[in-house]
Amino acid sequence: MNNKVMSHIKIKVIVIGAGIAGSSIAGDLTRRGYEVHLYDKNDSHAKETSAHGTALAHPQVGKKISKLQRFTQLANQLANQKWKNAQLTQEAFEPLRNLTPHQWEHLPELLDEMGLTQREVQILLEKEALLKTNVEAPGLLFPTAAVYSLPMVCAMELALLDKGQRHWNCYIQSIRHENHLWELIDQQGEVIGSAPVLILAGGLHVQDLLKTVDVHLPLRPVRGQITTFKIKTDSLLAQYLPKKAIRGDGYCMPATRRSRQEWLWEVGSSYDEDQRDLETWLSSDQENAIRGLNLIGCDHLHLGDLIADQSFVGIRSASKDRLPLIGPIPKRAGLFVACAYGSRGVLWSALAAPLTTAYVDAFLAGADRLGAGFFSGASTTLCSEVASAVNPGRFLRAVLATRTSNSKPIFPVS
Repeated sequence: MNNKVMSHIKIKVIVIGAGIAGSSIAGDLTRRGYEVHLYDKNDSHAKETSAHGTALAHPQVGKKISKLQRFTQLANQLANQKWKNAQLTQEAFEPLRNLTPHQWEHLPELLDEMGLTQREVQILLEKEALLKTNVEAPGLLFPTAAVYSLPMVCAMELALLDKGQRHWNCYIQSIRHENHLWELIDQQGEVIGSAPVLILAGGLHVQDLLKTVDVHLPLRPVRGQITTFKIKTDSLLAQYLPKKAIRGDGYCMPATRRSRQEWLWEVGSSYDEDQRDLETWLSSDQENAIRGLNLIGCDHLHLGDLIADQSFVGIRSASKDRLPLIGPIPKRAGLFVACAYGSRGVLWSALAAPLTTAYVDAFLAGADRLGAGFFSGASTTLCSEVASAVNPGRFLRAVLATRTSNSKPIFPVS
């Protein structure tokens, strides 16, 4: 790494947002040696969407090789390396009930072309799947998939910061750039923090803060509801409940025994665009009940056996192309964003933390391009592909092209 970068070891960096996006970035920057100050409007970390205790992460498999598949494979590897201690369960299964004989024949070849090893993905036939997952359907087993506790991940990352570097109950009304510093303005109009580098990682609040510096980022809210059902042990459905996390159209967790009389089974998630309602919807619980039965291949006649016990509602942010926004804001020196993770918060956080740290290193070194190798174990080409795909400039360059700035936007090496 450039010696000029290492000389900036005690430079202050501010991160806004203490969910998994902001917490993971704050942790990586702290490991790099920066003095990180984190601000959040709540009284602790992981209080909103990241408050959810179970998040499934796994590499993506599609009908053809894609960038998203390569990105999720890398992200899953990084998450496994960093957050092993926050894993609640391991492995996930994806039933494949509708593949044609031709598609089944070429599935091993497709996985090989994707670079997915037996350690990452295994093909299971019906009997094997039933034995291992309790779901009688052929499909794909993901041995490196895991269910993560988002609050645990946030706590692990923020434990690296001193108490005085974590600022709670701080609602940031606006931001401004004065004398090469980014200033945070609270609801009383007071400056409560400043630093040469500011990273906005607070979900939809990122959009509101950018508007205060005349930057309009196209984000939309996506409401997701997850339902935990209780099932009586003497129900016929109880014998079909899964032993592993199952993914497909939504996902479900392994069923757990609450008592001798009841099982608990978590199923999610609804996906309602342009909705911000945090109240529980009965319709979403019903959708999740159907979703769960479809995932394990059970008849809808069992719907009456699923009784909603509790529901969790989170509001995620998403971009127009469903890829996240991670990187510098063009024409705004030292301002970075990490948002629009959608339903892949763990995976995008695993990628965003080292990528954002690389951007900060480059900015403080006066470089106009990223260095290579900021994702451990990944090729320079893959690093560049990720950075290019998620760069927020893809939505902003045309809008900001006519405005002046004293710095160049930072783009990855192509």
